[in-house]
Amino acid sequence: MLGSATVLRVRFVQPASAQDPATFRAFEAMVQATPDLLYVFDLQHRFVYANDALLTMWGMTWEEARLKTCLEIGYEPWHAAMHDEEIERVIATRAPIRGDVPFPHSEKGVRIYDYIFTPVFGEDGEVEAIAGSTRDVTDRRQHEEHLQLLIHELNHRVKNTLSTVQSLVRQTLGTAEGLDEGGHKIESRLLALSRAHDVLTRENWHSADIRDIVAGAIAPYEDVPGSRFDVAGPPCRVTPKRALALAMAMHELGTNAVKYGALSNEAGRIRIQWDCTDIDGRQSVSFQWRETGGPDVVPPRRRGFGSRLLERGLRNDLGGDVGLRYAPTGVEFNATAPLDAHAR
Repeated sequence: MLGSATVLRVRFVQPASAQDPATFRAFEAMVQATPDLLYVFDLQHRFVYANDALLTMWGMTWEEARLKTCLEIGYEPWHAAMHDEEIERVIATRAPIRGDVPFPHSEKGVRIYDYIFTPVFGEDGEVEAIAGSTRDVTDRRQHEEHLQLLIHELNHRVKNTLSTVQSLVRQTLGTAEGLDEGGHKIESRLLALSRAHDVLTRENWHSADIRDIVAGAIAPYEDVPGSRFDVAGPPCRVTPKRALALAMAMHELGTNAVKYGALSNEAGRIRIQWDCTDIDGRQSVSFQWRETGGPDVVPPRRRGFGSRLLERGLRNDLGGDVGLRYAPTGVEFNATAPLDAHAR
């Protein structure tokens, strides 16, 4: 079936293999079993050998491909001309060359291939053929590009997190009555941030479901689920930035509720609910926090870091509207934010 390719293949291994049928059969089995594309050109740039992997990529039989050039096989003219030039360069320099190129696979679509052309020397020391080996590196390239993207995203997120921590520390210490109080507040806020990061890490930082964010935020405040909080809302995913903003908002609300509100006595309860709605033709999430059963609420005489975070910082991070109301029956917090389509 292979015709004149037999001699070239034998010489490509070693002359002794021509006298050793077992070695030749082992070599043949190896080149046919490998997923790499193996082939040989003669000095007229014609294929005189192609393994099964290459024939499968072409979607051809060896009888259809034998002694044809790249152009005759069906390569794009620019692609065939590139290989013609490379073959001549290997012959002239007597040295291998390496490159990569996209090529349409008969079954897998366009793939990226890494290849090397190597001179095959005859008994007279002259180049008598060019052996080629090509490997599909599409998955590896995509993996490398994905890793590079992750590195850029990680760098961006680390910078954002450090900015958040810097602002948190600066403003907390600026309003704290002492270092002990400031240190305690900073620690609790960092833990809240950490819990939100845990949720996002499980989701590969693509988006997070509000129910998971809420569950992590209220976990420190009730031993038995449902004992202090009534939680209701449909599946609703938000971007990492909005997930962190909601987590920090609930931490501040929870801290305030423990000190002054519904969690400061045994009778108080908090209702958290959200919904995905259409606001002005755009999909949005509406979020509510309602406290009842706690002591009568007295609006604070000054706005601390927590209040400023809820009213101003959150508006920026959510990209929507927020409202904080110190109703006599309990603190009420509302927020609306647009939903990105990819976070749904």
